[in-house]
Amino acid sequence: MEYNKNKIIFFVVWIVILISIVFLLMQANKDNWNNNSASTWNNNFNIWMVSNDSNINTYDFVTWFKELNPSYKNTNIVIETFPSYEDYNLAMVSAINAGKWPDLFVMNNSESVSVFDEQILWISSDIINPNDFRKKYAWFFSDDLILSSESWEFLKWLPVWYETLWVFYNRIKIRNTDLETLTTLNNKIQEINQSSRNTISIWLWNGSTVEYAWDIVTQLLMLEDWVNSIESINDSSIRQVLGSYFLYWDTDSYNKYNNKFLELSNLDEKSLYLFSKWDIHMVVWYPSMINDIKEYGYSKTYLLAEPFPHYYSWEGNTLVNYNYFVINKDTQNLDLAYDLLSYLSTDVWANSFLSIFPYKLPALLSLLWDKLEQKIHPDFNVTLSDFYNEDSIMSSFDKWIMSIYDREIIDILDDPINYQTNFSNFLSTIKCKLSKVKNLSWFSQVCE
Repeated sequence: MEYNKNKIIFFVVWIVILISIVFLLMQANKDNWNNNSASTWNNNFNIWMVSNDSNINTYDFVTWFKELNPSYKNTNIVIETFPSYEDYNLAMVSAINAGKWPDLFVMNNSESVSVFDEQILWISSDIINPNDFRKKYAWFFSDDLILSSESWEFLKWLPVWYETLWVFYNRIKIRNTDLETLTTLNNKIQEINQSSRNTISIWLWNGSTVEYAWDIVTQLLMLEDWVNSIESINDSSIRQVLGSYFLYWDTDSYNKYNNKFLELSNLDEKSLYLFSKWDIHMVVWYPSMINDIKEYGYSKTYLLAEPFPHYYSWEGNTLVNYNYFVINKDTQNLDLAYDLLSYLSTDVWANSFLSIFPYKLPALLSLLWDKLEQKIHPDFNVTLSDFYNEDSIMSSFDKWIMSIYDREIIDILDDPINYQTNFSNFLSTIKCKLSKVKNLSWFSQVCE
């Protein structure tokens, strides 16, 4: 009996040893796989960008950079582009948590505070001097991007381009003088309404069928008492702006948006479908819309563009939108990150980068006047100068949390009856959520 007992103990000990060996081997293989995966990722220099243009070839930019910097000819520079800022943000959070962060990435000027602020390495003044930056770049960039105190200054971010809203229009139906102010625009809408009840003058009203409705409304808000952030919006500006905006819908009003709303919804098409058929005379979007207009086969002869009109001449702020490059503080190739930013801050190479995006305005002042005469698409007689006005006062708008702001504005615009209550609730919600991100407070509070 004692012999069998010892035999059982011996057997159990060996089972434990074997299990331990198998576990250690599996763990070693797992660690080795993770190390190889991390090594493969870290051997690349990763750049993440946001662009809704799927046709861009950003690898030309890499080729040009390597030609100038042959020491990096064997470095694998990988550029990833995301179609939406929301997709991009989700991927960034996941990547940072997994230790697979990009070395260079972009952020948007609509957020003065971001969840990624602590991941950013400020740019040394030895690389790009803030005073030189002020002289070389459009003035509003300095207000947004230079951090300073009494004893120091740093450039936190580097822009390459910016954009403002345009009105694309049919030159047979609309003249450029019709778009000088919102008053002249509305007069033209009424004139078209009286002559034709089967067309829509401008595709404006709700959020879900109007592309970039969130920024169209934001631009209108910025014409009211110099609004430039959520914090500066008041009840009066909401009533004035949204109350006027909703007039573009009603069939008894001047624009008659809803004459075509059901048709477009049933077709599951964008407004550009009706624009290409001349059922809509004007659409509002950023210049990159030119690629979509091309896909819908719009007549090359009849397309023109003008800046989005203001109330009176150019009073009020013009909304400016741009992404800027930042360095990840955890990059393992800081020299390359600095070299790339230095490369982008020169005229020659910023111009090369912008050749990929001909519909973007250059951040560098030295490139502006040459770029203004450039066509934004080879098939259309539309240039950057068609919308640029040097008297315009350009400004960023702080949305606090961009993805929430853009999404919630759509819902508010789709409910014109309750827009004041909905907007008030929206402000409370986004303020609550910002406190969690910015101040690390109100954690237990339900933000609804």
